[in-house]
Amino acid sequence: MKIITTTIVSLLFAGSVFAGCPSKAIKGKVVSFDEESKTLTVAQGKKEKKVQVGSKTKMEGFECPTKLEAGARVSIDGCNCKNKTASKIALSAGKKSKKKES
Repeated sequence: MKIITTTIVSLLFAGSVFAGCPSKAIKGKVVSFDEESKTLTVAQGKKEKKVQVGSKTKMEGFECPTKLEAGARVSIDGCNCKNKTASKIALSAGKKSKKKES
C-alpha cells in the first residue's frame, strides 16, 4: 500500500512541476508590445499570452519588436517558465484559405 501511495504522490508532484510549461511553440497574432516592460502580448484564439523579450532573445524576420505591427503572425519558441522569457521569436506565415478561381 505504501508503494502505491508513494507512486501516486510522485506522479502528482511531477505533474505540478510541468504544469503551465508549453511543450510546443506559441503561435498567434501580435496584440501589442510594451517598450517599458519589454512584454509582447500574443493572442491565441480568445486567450492572450504575455512573453518577455530579453537581450538574448533571437529575432527572425524583423530587427526589433517595436517594428511588429498588430495582427502580425509570430511563433515563439523556448518560453522559460520561471520568468516567461522567450529564446526565439520569428515571423510566421498564416494559414492560407483555399479559394476556387473561376
